[in-house]
Amino acid sequence: MTSMEIRDLGSRIAWVILGLLVAAIAIRYGTLQKGLQLLEKYPPDFSAPGWLRLAGSTLAAFLIYLALKPARGQTRSFLDGTPSSHLPAALSITAAAIVLATMAAVIFIPDRLYPWVTDAAAVQTISELFLAGTIGFAVYAAVRSRQVEGAKIGVLPAPLPFAAMAVVSLLILGEEMSWGQHLIGWETPEKFAGNIQNETNLHNFYTYRFETAYYLAALVLFFVLPYAWVRRPGRLLSMIAFFVPPAGFMLIAVPISGLFYEYWNVVPMQIAFALGVILLLDAAFDKARGTPAQRVWAGTWALLMLASQAVFLLYGSRMTEGHELSEIREFLISFLMFVYLGWLLWRIRQARVAAGPART
Repeated sequence: MTSMEIRDLGSRIAWVILGLLVAAIAIRYGTLQKGLQLLEKYPPDFSAPGWLRLAGSTLAAFLIYLALKPARGQTRSFLDGTPSSHLPAALSITAAAIVLATMAAVIFIPDRLYPWVTDAAAVQTISELFLAGTIGFAVYAAVRSRQVEGAKIGVLPAPLPFAAMAVVSLLILGEEMSWGQHLIGWETPEKFAGNIQNETNLHNFYTYRFETAYYLAALVLFFVLPYAWVRRPGRLLSMIAFFVPPAGFMLIAVPISGLFYEYWNVVPMQIAFALGVILLLDAAFDKARGTPAQRVWAGTWALLMLASQAVFLLYGSRMTEGHELSEIREFLISFLMFVYLGWLLWRIRQARVAAGPART
């Protein structure tokens, strides 16, 4: 690394440390003023301490943004590494339509939302189908990637990352289906009877921690990483470059930075929301990201996220259970996983075509 690169890395690390420090202060302030625990769910707090905590979360998000912003000349266009301009646009519009439909449901039919998102209902069933499709894509990618040089990570041969994706997707699907309990309807075994939903799964023993880790991991992979990844990564980062989603993926993944009601008082989620809006606004004003129309769409997304979050906070108390928005977020994450594996299959095909007829 050059001395300039070292200084740049040092400043980015400093911004992250400052952001985490501000986040820790916001968390501690909420505990001292309102008795709020780190990952506990509470009704939205509109008191003065609640607004101050949100201000702290927003400041933390801005500091993290300073650490993530690509250097001049390193910004990727929204369409870099995509099969066409039409498919990403269609997927992003679909995601926006889901947010708009959710807003309408929370305003006009809040009591009818839960039957659509509960176990074995339409939304969860489609989520499980997306996860099953993701597993199939990952297994197929493992087979097709064996001779693709770029699809390996360091000394790990190409099939292993895709095999790992298949295993992770299977674990998520199994947990979502309570390993078949939703389909077959057996009685919950005694060892699992102590979890929150009295179902045959492990994540409900640690629901808040599992959900927070799951949501934030998806946000980093599908939204933050596409924004922050640079045109010319260094040697170490180049080892995973094949797997990094294109910048335009962030315009599909936007909703998972929001859709908060019962999680709104959780500082990491407030940071996720504020960071999402900040990154969208940055992309909207960065000419290197794409055409004026594409950047206007990024700005429109930022406004939609602000408007939708206001709706969810103001009207969310009318929902039957309170966690309906989390179920929709999990649906969107399964959708993003399916799209991501589909994109990786396209990458594998492109690499095989470039390698010659013997590998197509």
